Amino acid sequence: MPQLTIDLPEAAMPWLTRQAENENTTPERFLISHVLCSMARDESELIYADPAQKHLEDILEERLKGPFIEITDLDALKERVMAKALARVHQRSCHA
Repeated sequence: MPQLTIDLPEAAMPWLTRQAENENTTPERFLISHVLCSMARDESELIYADPAQKHLEDILEERLKGPFIEITDLDALKERVMAKALARVHQRSCHA
């Protein structure tokens, strides 16, 4: 594993030590973990380099917040969904 020497200001050491203690680790391991988490976060942002994909993800996250409706008649819901799906299929087959 490559090694890196970092000269931190003395004032940073108490903070770094506290953070490491909170994670039950050493300051060195805490920094490694922090760097690896930052790398993973950067890589996940690259997945959404396509604005359309990011926009879709934002829409789905917003919808997950609700509000949700209570479905009282499952059979009626199935019928509505099937009717819309069949209309869509019919519409596409007429334009093809």
